[in-house]
Amino acid sequence: AVREVIMRKGGDKSVELFQYALSIDSTDQAKMVLYETYSKILSSIGKTDEAVSLKIEGLNFAKKLNNEEFIIQYHVDLASVYLYQNLPDKALFHLNVAEPLTEKKSNKIFRQSLFYHRGLLQNMLGNYEGERINYLKMWDAIKDDKNSPRKRFVLYILVDFFSQVDYPEELAKFTEILSDYYAEANPNTPAGHLPIKDIFEKRADPQNIPLLKRAIEVSDSLNSLNSLTFSSIALAKTYEKMGRPFDGVIALKRVLKKVDTVNKPQLKLYLLSELVRINAQATNYKDAYSFKVEETTLRENINSERMQRNIAELEVKFDTEKKERKIAQQNLQIEKENRQKNMILFGLIALGIVLLISVLFFRKKLQYQKTIAFQKDAIRQKEITELRQKNKLLALNSMIEGQEAERLRIAKDLHDSLGGLLSTVKAHFTTIQKEMAQLEKLNITEKTNSLIDEACIEVRRISHNMVPHALSISGLKGAIEDIVVNLQDEGFEVTLEISNLP
Repeated sequence: AVREVIMRKGGDKSVELFQYALSIDSTDQAKMVLYETYSKILSSIGKTDEAVSLKIEGLNFAKKLNNEEFIIQYHVDLASVYLYQNLPDKALFHLNVAEPLTEKKSNKIFRQSLFYHRGLLQNMLGNYEGERINYLKMWDAIKDDKNSPRKRFVLYILVDFFSQVDYPEELAKFTEILSDYYAEANPNTPAGHLPIKDIFEKRADPQNIPLLKRAIEVSDSLNSLNSLTFSSIALAKTYEKMGRPFDGVIALKRVLKKVDTVNKPQLKLYLLSELVRINAQATNYKDAYSFKVEETTLRENINSERMQRNIAELEVKFDTEKKERKIAQQNLQIEKENRQKNMILFGLIALGIVLLISVLFFRKKLQYQKTIAFQKDAIRQKEITELRQKNKLLALNSMIEGQEAERLRIAKDLHDSLGGLLSTVKAHFTTIQKEMAQLEKLNITEKTNSLIDEACIEVRRISHNMVPHALSISGLKGAIEDIVVNLQDEGFEVTLEISNLP
């Protein structure tokens, strides 16, 4: 974009602007791009050696970056400069390097320029057949493109070349194509301003009469009116230079009859203008005046038609602009409505998302609350279970304590009441024993005493079994050890292991 702006608006300061652009961006990419155009400016002001150095440097950057488009462009540009410097061997080298690269479909656009420079090279070598072949290849490379200045330039080169050599068929063919393309691109061009006429006017020379006559003959046979008209005008001007304007008038009148059979007002106007001039040169003022009147009438008609056409085009443009404005307004309204719909849609989507998030949030919250409630209920149930177990333990402890207390009371009662009573009974029997010798003889007291002793021992045993004496004195460990001793005394083999007893 920078190089295009500089080329269009840089003027005399183009070199300074390119240098400034390169001072801002000195990357390989920037140099590759800018050097290509910068070197063309240097060539245009005659600094061809500097241009060549810059192009070679740019070519190296293109190779470094592997950019085939710029590689081709630099090779073609170098060939162009070397042709200007009359160094065909160097130009041929660069064209030969570039040509294989242009075979790729992506690089076809460069083939037109490549063959154009090959044609120039063949011209420099004097090989006009080779020049013709390359120019035809140049046309093949661009003929399928749309009507553009580049395509019309190619056609101009072809017409100019074939106007100087003896190929009247190609001259007639390309003259018609160029005329039609130029008329299509420039419908309002005034008569006599077609660029083709300059090409044919250069042929107005006596030595070209055979070529001009052959061109007229072939153009007439091919019905190529543009080539026929311009070749005839060139022949008439040649006769005029030779002092034979009457021969020129005859040649032009012959063409006028042909042109009158078709609807080509611009071509006829140009022909009438030449007939007015050459008849005046032949002092045939009556015919000159007659052709001038016809020319003026035709010019007015053309101008009127052009004006009407321009007015119609303006009306069409105005109507089109109105329609486009209306369409634009409708599109704007549609866009506005679409924007509102989109806003509503986005709003609904956003609301839906918020609602969805809220539902998910509350659902999650409910699940969390349910989980918490479930956990609390589980904890409560656990606490209730633990409380029930504690109550059971308390009840069991109370029952055991009650049993222990009752046992203790019974043992105490047995020991204190019944034991004491039996002791008292034994004492009384002892007294009776002392006094009653006779009873001794009967051995009743001894038996009774023995029974009482046994009763006392049994009471003591029962009392101790209900509340072991060792348990109250030395605790559970001592009580168990006491049981072990008793069992061993009774003849049992007993082993006792006590560990971690709380």
